[in-house]
Amino acid sequence: MQILMKMNTPVQTLLVPTDFTDKSRNAVNLAVQVALRHEARILITHTVPANFIIDHTGRQLIGGERVSQNVETAVRELRTLYEALTAEYPALKLETRVTTGDVCDSLNELALELGADLIIMGTSGVQKFRQALLGSHSYSVLNRAVCSVMLMPESRMQYEFKKILFPVRAVDHLVLKMEFALAIANRNESEISLMGVGNMDNMPAVRDAFLQMKEQLHHNAEHFNSKLVLTADNAEMISQTTESESSDLVILNFEDEMKWKSLFSENFFKKIINDTDTALLFVKPQNPEPTPVDINSYDITLPIPG
Repeated sequence: MQILMKMNTPVQTLLVPTDFTDKSRNAVNLAVQVALRHEARILITHTVPANFIIDHTGRQLIGGERVSQNVETAVRELRTLYEALTAEYPALKLETRVTTGDVCDSLNELALELGADLIIMGTSGVQKFRQALLGSHSYSVLNRAVCSVMLMPESRMQYEFKKILFPVRAVDHLVLKMEFALAIANRNESEISLMGVGNMDNMPAVRDAFLQMKEQLHHNAEHFNSKLVLTADNAEMISQTTESESSDLVILNFEDEMKWKSLFSENFFKKIINDTDTALLFVKPQNPEPTPVDINSYDITLPIPG
């Protein structure tokens, strides 16, 4: 395995969606601090929903006048936000953009245009399962995004990452995950807690990956600790460790588990997002092809909690 250079950073361009609520403003606050630490540029965007119908004349916008009014309002809101942030942080490399259409599609188009490394968005934090429904924008973006995604709970006001939890439960994209961990640790003077978690069946593979990551930390990290844990429930163990170690950030691999139809099963991501009230970074390799949406998996009776 290649030996990573500690100064190599994948955090150069941040994309932050906002709906001007408290939870999205908290994500903006986090993104600003991340951008300043990494000398990264940041684009804050708002998407105005726009619906279309298709008839014999082609695609027609529904409620065009209302959409135009909402766009004008969003432009004013973003201008106010831009002026406030640049006045407070003159060194901030900030842009704003208003788009129309679907939130996920708009974010992916911007991510590809900018070469974004990371989407940072707000969530409601620890939720009851009934609140984590299929319509959630957080789940949708996480599932479909073409780059890595960080979820920031509304209630968490800690914008430095002094304690980073690095679980090893899957062996995919570990080098990219380590690059994020080292880049963030370097700019935050963090301690990285490396934790291998597995069951009797996959522990040999987890152990090998864990030892490879431990070697990387020996070469590159100033402060770290490590442990290997045998458990029947990875999500519960990670959530418990996050709480017991007062972790500021948990870095996870995104895997192809979080499909719309599996959200009501006991899958790993549903447990992690519902049971952990800290910032979560889901590492995904940049992908020019967003995950397609299976429209048959939607239940149109479900509300959209945000």
